[in-house]
Amino acid sequence: MTKDQTEAVMQDDVKVREARIPEKGGEPIPPMRADVHSDTDPAVETPVEARQGFLDRPVLVVLVAGLALAMVGWVLAEMWAY
Repeated sequence: MTKDQTEAVMQDDVKVREARIPEKGGEPIPPMRADVHSDTDPAVETPVEARQGFLDRPVLVVLVAGLALAMVGWVLAEMWAY
């Protein structure tokens, strides 16, 4: 390819890329707002609202796997130290 052909191909690539860029951006992101909570004293929460997270099988697997990896790392560090 000559220099002129290379420049023409590059110009075509720029035109194609610019054609794919939308003229106007997407929909605006709505502002984040805090959840509506009750003002009663003491606060009344449902069990679902009071729960911090779900203790399910995947969470238990992650905890056990992390503990096992920590123990393996500890053993390897002890073996490497001596």
